[in-house]
Amino acid sequence: MDSDSRDRLNHNLQRFAEILTSDEIERIITLQEQPLPTGIRINRLKADPQTAIRDLSERYGWQVTSLPFIENTWTISSAEVSPGKTIEHRMGQYYLQDAASMVPVSLFELSTPAPLILDLAASPGGKTTHLIDRTLDKGFILANDASIARIPALRSVLSSWGGINIAITNYPGESFGAWYPETFDLVLLDAPCSMENLRPTPSHPMRETTSDERLRLQQRQVQLLTSGLQALKIGGQLVYATCSLAPEEDEAVVDAVLNRYPTAVDLTDISSFFTGASPGLSGFNGHAYHPDLKNTLRLWPHRSGTSGFFCALLTKTDSIPLTLQNPPIRDFTRTGLVRLDASTQQTLIDLFDEIYGFKLDEVIQIYDLKLYNREGQLFLIPQRYLDGFRSLPFEHIGMPLGRWAHQTFEPAHELISRFGQMFSQGIIQIENEFVEQWIAGRDIRNLHTDIPPNGQYLLVKSPAGQNLGLGKLLPKRLRNMLPRQSV
Repeated sequence: MDSDSRDRLNHNLQRFAEILTSDEIERIITLQEQPLPTGIRINRLKADPQTAIRDLSERYGWQVTSLPFIENTWTISSAEVSPGKTIEHRMGQYYLQDAASMVPVSLFELSTPAPLILDLAASPGGKTTHLIDRTLDKGFILANDASIARIPALRSVLSSWGGINIAITNYPGESFGAWYPETFDLVLLDAPCSMENLRPTPSHPMRETTSDERLRLQQRQVQLLTSGLQALKIGGQLVYATCSLAPEEDEAVVDAVLNRYPTAVDLTDISSFFTGASPGLSGFNGHAYHPDLKNTLRLWPHRSGTSGFFCALLTKTDSIPLTLQNPPIRDFTRTGLVRLDASTQQTLIDLFDEIYGFKLDEVIQIYDLKLYNREGQLFLIPQRYLDGFRSLPFEHIGMPLGRWAHQTFEPAHELISRFGQMFSQGIIQIENEFVEQWIAGRDIRNLHTDIPPNGQYLLVKSPAGQNLGLGKLLPKRLRNMLPRQSV
């Protein structure tokens, strides 16, 4: 850490002198010289976590340690091959995430196998993928972000992960309570914050925050939390989280809501969720907080070994006053999506069964989906969206299935990435000598195969069984169909 960063960190830490000892402050400063461990969460939609982490560790020379408080997660202490540079990462088979960021979604108690979920501030999407994972994509998630500039990153992450029961929207989160009161089983609010987590990284370097900035954020956070609680069903759960340790953005926000709606919200005790966690503050800078704030959770970097984080788990016990408002409306026909007729749908189901041995009809039934067409592009659309939010404009929905290319059907990359492991035929294996070339995005020539080339689309696999995406087999080459952003 350079001297300027150290000075900024020390300045921020002095705010906590009434909470932390001088020794603890020095430990946090010293901690900055140590790299933050890389956390990894395996995509349960695409692989068995235990088998996957074993294979990945052997293949890439990783030393991993399981996180005892979150299922199917590990930290990587050393790696011969960077976890961010593998084909499995590009294919969305795992997500790299600081352990602290894995805590919020882990706090939900899933009482129904298919919950209706609102993610109020979803971008860049890491916690949304965790929600998909915990529900095995059988719930429905409305993933919203107020910033249009952040929508492409959110869409990219969710498409790579392979979720289908999702829709992405771009609206102020403060509006959802008035638009959809008492609608959702679960609400996640990973609130916009100052990121004062006391463990800076290259992507989030240390910066000084001001009292005015924290109070402006607090006002918005209270509005977002109120909206999220209004949108929550009675008996439902909301997780409020920030990657800031500033009390103004944490305990003070929850305290304001508890005082405003004293009979409508309970705080579940999560203060000892795992070793290294600390209870919330009882007060700060002369302000006393509601006694139940001790039930919230703080992750101090020197105690938890993670970046700084705050979480609260709230259960709604009564209605919260609101003024109803009409949500934005768009006639669904204006999306250009047209429902496939039964005959065309059956033809498509038969095609996937014949070419790939893939039971598309079972996927449609298990995940409660409908098939739609838009100008030759086919899509899997969640029935839960059609039932509850058909008129709500979206930025992205469901999953592309593929398109007709002349007389041949070309499956979408997202479909191949998500369901390729379920294909029993329509597969081509390339030799080890070609794998690196393929991963780099190049076509393969002089490929030895017994499959007659006629422009068909095939699932490409390595000798080790890695899903390498889609290829088009032509007379003189295997054309690489990995999308550009995945290369």
